[in-house]
Amino acid sequence: MIICWSSVFGYTSTSAQKLTAEIIACNVSVQARYACFLKQRKDALERAKEIAATRRAILEAQEELRSESLQFTKKQREKNRQEIMRQIEYSRSRNISHKGERYSLTYGYVLELRP
Repeated sequence: MIICWSSVFGYTSTSAQKLTAEIIACNVSVQARYACFLKQRKDALERAKEIAATRRAILEAQEELRSESLQFTKKQREKNRQEIMRQIEYSRSRNISHKGERYSLTYGYVLELRP
């Protein structure tokens, strides 16, 4: 009875590992294991290079978009500033304050008579 249980548990543990022919071939000898290790590392290095290249491309695209956005913002700010300056000059030419009231410019001293 104990032998039956051990054979059942032994079978269960090997089937849970899902051994394939490739895994078995890698564990045949030390040289085969080393060859499989190198193959995995080579694939990992190639994947890392691909990921690094993709990351670099993404960062360059983001930097380009950021610079375009900043340039657009600067242009928009300059355009708004010019519009405000034009409105100020127009108001000054008509002697109208920002509240819409008329005012007069006086330069120098203003003499007021005392009563």
